[in-house]
Amino acid sequence: MQRHLPSPALSHLTRLPLLAALTGACLLAQAAPAAPAPQTPFAMVAHLPVHGVAEIVAATPDGQHLFYTSADAGELGVVDIRDPAHPRTLPPVNVRLHGIGEPTSVAITPDGRYAVLALRLDDDKNNPRRGLLRIYDIRDKAAITHVRDITVGIGPDSLALAGSGRRLRAVVAIEDEESDAKGDATLGGQRPGFIDVVGLESLYGGADSGLQRLDLVAALRATPGVLYPEDPQPEFVSVRADGRQAVVSLQENNAIAVVDLSHPRRARLARVFSAGTVTRTGDADLQRDKEIRLQDSFTGRREPDAVAWVSNGVIALANEGDGKKGADGTLPGGRGFTLMDIRGQVVFETGDRTERHAVQHGHYPDARSAAKGVEIESVASAHFGGRPYLLVGSERGAFVEVWRMDQPGAPTFVQLLPTGQSPEGLTTITHRRDGQQLFVTANEGDGSLNLYRFHAQGAPANPADVQVVAASDDMPWGAISGLTSDGTHLWAVPDNAFATSRIWRIDTRQVATAGRMVIDQALMLTDGNGQPLKLDPEGIARVADGFWIASEGATVDGNELVKVDFQGRLQRRVKLPASITQRFASPKISTGFEGVTASPDGQTLYMAVQRGFDPAKPQAAILRWHIPSDTWTTALYPLEQHSQNPKGLWMGLSEIQLTPDGRLLVLERDKGGGEARAITAEVKRIYSVRVADIAENAVLGKTLVRDLRKDLNFVQEKAEGMALHQGRLWVASDNDGAGWTRMVDAGTP
Repeated sequence: MQRHLPSPALSHLTRLPLLAALTGACLLAQAAPAAPAPQTPFAMVAHLPVHGVAEIVAATPDGQHLFYTSADAGELGVVDIRDPAHPRTLPPVNVRLHGIGEPTSVAITPDGRYAVLALRLDDDKNNPRRGLLRIYDIRDKAAITHVRDITVGIGPDSLALAGSGRRLRAVVAIEDEESDAKGDATLGGQRPGFIDVVGLESLYGGADSGLQRLDLVAALRATPGVLYPEDPQPEFVSVRADGRQAVVSLQENNAIAVVDLSHPRRARLARVFSAGTVTRTGDADLQRDKEIRLQDSFTGRREPDAVAWVSNGVIALANEGDGKKGADGTLPGGRGFTLMDIRGQVVFETGDRTERHAVQHGHYPDARSAAKGVEIESVASAHFGGRPYLLVGSERGAFVEVWRMDQPGAPTFVQLLPTGQSPEGLTTITHRRDGQQLFVTANEGDGSLNLYRFHAQGAPANPADVQVVAASDDMPWGAISGLTSDGTHLWAVPDNAFATSRIWRIDTRQVATAGRMVIDQALMLTDGNGQPLKLDPEGIARVADGFWIASEGATVDGNELVKVDFQGRLQRRVKLPASITQRFASPKISTGFEGVTASPDGQTLYMAVQRGFDPAKPQAAILRWHIPSDTWTTALYPLEQHSQNPKGLWMGLSEIQLTPDGRLLVLERDKGGGEARAITAEVKRIYSVRVADIAENAVLGKTLVRDLRKDLNFVQEKAEGMALHQGRLWVASDNDGAGWTRMVDAGTP
């Protein structure tokens, strides 16, 4: 249920279903007053763009360096984290063999001497090439040397190390996906994968126990509920802290294999059991409809990707899902995580909790509602401050949940932290000499690493880079594309990531004390007939009697200014005049309105046109509309150019803001960052132009106000919202509906 308020004074609270908000009269949804922010122990200390993608990450035992796999570059990346707040990339290691190979996993030996890396050798359905374990001496980070190769099965995926020194072994998931021409795995393939246990004892002067293959087919045939018993496809390996047991996920088969490693030279497959199903009743979203409503039901096979030991007898499953809808209607994926004992009995099931946390924090990916929801990909456990914690990573939601595991049957949710795009790997660091305890995510989507520090007494607030949350989980939000201020609150609009347009009110009172802002109201926009307005809002300006919204068109004639009152009811729609639309190089240009700001008397509006009238030219445009006289003025704005890829990572304006001293601040950005990789982000800047200089066809001069990339490490692609609020300039990123929303204080302009 959502709670709605029909009055701008917000004095009479009524409770109505969300459907009423979307189909009835104009209504203002309001959550209960925001509770004080809870004290949370973890805080992000660094977000580091790296070369290539970042998938699996491991730390040296002393916690001073990180190693990550980059499949597309064929490299093992190296990062110096002696100062975690200022990590430094070091020269990577090319791990390909004769120019081919894809690193899939890496582990560091307990003494920090060696990195053991799994390498696929471009195997596919028609090329059954066996993979390698490649071993590197990493003691000298400036001169990492290759030591030896060990041939393993086809298509190695995850690996983990068991034991140490003369009892060191590697447990390797030999997935053998039998990839097709598109790179997709074959389900029900002809080459069964298995588990390789590889002796590494000779690295320390011992006698190698050799390579032992653990076949899985017979055990799978005897396991109820398995879908592809002839094609195990093992996915992820986790070794218990004492090295005596390992668990391996068999994701596509929705099963877990338990490996007995208690004998120092001979491994044994102890058992295989089904991971079972999750049933959600009336608390999931199965519709990809640009609205988030946790009201659907389903039964899903867990199909875990990563697994992790929580205690000697309990494991955590990341219930990502990777198969297809079953003949019985079961869906792939559990949309959360599960704690199980090692005989398959459920100890704890997250249910709808993880997805509700994602909704409240603006991380729920509605575009994946019809698929696998938040897609939990990774799990890791460790003791921080003497207490057990579980870290749960969402690939599609780009976040890590933190749970405290004092009682595995009743874990306590602690906090949700944003990550870079598509976190794939998680590692923990708890034994540094300086006492700092950390965890790290490797983010495949944007090629980055995030580092987080544990604070036993609670993490200090960061009022310059705040986390935005909704006051409750029944107020979905995301994709912030425009900001404005009334002096007390910020107001924000999302773009067309939401089907029904809306305005959110943001309470900023907890910025200094808790480093967060709280969305406490949602104003649903409606037309004159009370029907939902469906716009593509890219800017918002508050005036005395309501809001002006700049809506971007899919073509030139779709750009419009829309005025709504404080109840969200449509008051006016204004299209661009023919004198301006005729200036566009093509009527099909889609890069139109990207911001609006108003003069203090509300009589004049200024709009940013993202790429001007001709995207082939490095010019944006700023329009001025004097409302009483209906006079339009057009000025041109010179754009920067990306140094490496000016065509693909083109430049444009994202927002505009009028200052009290007669300047227009514009937010100029390239398309670097995000899916183009964080390392490609170059221009995320705030410039100023003089209002007095705006004249027909004038080419405006600009002055740099703030370099967000340089000063605030702003590597998100879409720096979109900007507003002057209580003397400070706030900038928000558009997370495209799910993921990290940066909300940064860019200082006084």
